[in-house]
Amino acid sequence: MTMPQLPAKWDDTRYTLQAYSKALTAIPRAAGTPDDRWNYVAMSIDLVGLLSAPTPLADGSDLYSTIDLKTHEIVISANGDAERIDLTDGPSSLSIGEAAVAVAARHGTDIDADKERFGGSDTLVYNKDHAAAFFAAASYAATAFADMNNSLAGEVAGPHLWPHGFDIATEWYSSKMASYGDSEASAQIAVGFYPSNESYFYANPWPFEEDWASHPLPPGASWHLDGWQGAELPPAGIDHANIVAFGLSVHSIAGRTLSS
Repeated sequence: MTMPQLPAKWDDTRYTLQAYSKALTAIPRAAGTPDDRWNYVAMSIDLVGLLSAPTPLADGSDLYSTIDLKTHEIVISANGDAERIDLTDGPSSLSIGEAAVAVAARHGTDIDADKERFGGSDTLVYNKDHAAAFFAAASYAATAFADMNNSLAGEVAGPHLWPHGFDIATEWYSSKMASYGDSEASAQIAVGFYPSNESYFYANPWPFEEDWASHPLPPGASWHLDGWQGAELPPAGIDHANIVAFGLSVHSIAGRTLSS
């Protein structure tokens, strides 16, 4: 089976899903359990759609939010209490964020979320076919990333969806530290899928060394040095093995340098 393809023009629904993911992840961002890799502000790709990280509540339960891309609804739940919101009419992202806050309040927790992350009050565009196509592509990419991770030694995170860029990614972290502004961060390699109208897979080793671009990549892949530095692979006609090989090739080229 080759990689499921996205519709030619699906950016309206993409924008909608991104707005919902930003609104729902504002809750664990404000009141969840932080970690230094920021996994608590990402969404995982599960069997039905996108799932937020848990947010602990005062009654001992956890708040979860799911963008269910099979039934086309958002489910916000805690301790058997579930709020369901039909997506077919394109509810505003503000109403989604407010609904999550309301469920938390019913379980004794007032969450002071950043309301700017909830977005606006406008009705949004939600095309069920486009949402289903995105879920098929996202699930396929996430499965390949998980298999790639099984071949890597060291710390990995993901695969998950980052609401800010609305990309599906997995990250490998080195024990080696590199300068980042006025501080330091782990050297790392991110491999991901950016699902826009012109979608692509990417692999970003950081800090980047220009001589890596002299190394060959698997068929169809190329180095990208303008704007962002890394490698990219178009999704058309590729399969699971191609995705894994693409990610592992960049790990092979950059991983040894970033580890020592």
